[in-house]
Amino acid sequence: MLDAENGYWYHAHPRTKGTTGYPDLIFDKAWTKNDRYLGVAFKPGMGMDLSEQRMCEWRCFDATDTMNNQYASSGLRPKYIIADIDTYQKGPEDDLYANFPVNYLKIDRVPGPDADWSPVLAALRSGDFFVSTGEILIKSYKVEGAGNQRTIAADVDWTFPLSFVEVVWGDGKKIDRQIIPATDLGPFGTKHFAIPFDATGKAWVRFAVWDSAGNGGFVQPVWLKPVTTTTSAGR
Repeated sequence: MLDAENGYWYHAHPRTKGTTGYPDLIFDKAWTKNDRYLGVAFKPGMGMDLSEQRMCEWRCFDATDTMNNQYASSGLRPKYIIADIDTYQKGPEDDLYANFPVNYLKIDRVPGPDADWSPVLAALRSGDFFVSTGEILIKSYKVEGAGNQRTIAADVDWTFPLSFVEVVWGDGKKIDRQIIPATDLGPFGTKHFAIPFDATGKAWVRFAVWDSAGNGGFVQPVWLKPVTTTTSAGR
């Protein structure tokens, strides 16, 4: 059905509630080892430990990083973390913008209700978007260079003083990261980051920014070597 309708799916609230144990229990299933499966939702409110440096550190980031290590040589596209909310019933007094994470997609324009929404799907599938709790904007991002000598380049705006930025990667087996303290960057700032990155032996990389209030912004992981991809379920 997803192939016929050009649809995609992902797990809501990974590793908790009705998704307890998932996506881990189906890492090896055909419907997960498939480009129609995008990854997991960024829903940090459930099981959140306020002593952690990052929102949804184990449920969201570890789940996705683990999947990308497992699928590093599979020919699949990377798995992502997608901002998601449960709206239920809302009243005029509910402040939605301030309290929900959001996906910022790189598309030419927001389609109207009767317009073609395929650019939205294409941006989600290609990972051409970043996620923010609202206080941090990653206005541009690119892994520059070729071979083993790369540069993580990003233009970032923020509201609260920053805490740190990080470059996270996997080699198909383990997850590692470079944490760069940013406590010298005060409120209402903007900065171009250019972080040298040695890609030797690494399969994928992603970039994230965290502020002094625990808010975050992050881009989606990218493979460091091009792969031939497919949306077909026949794997």
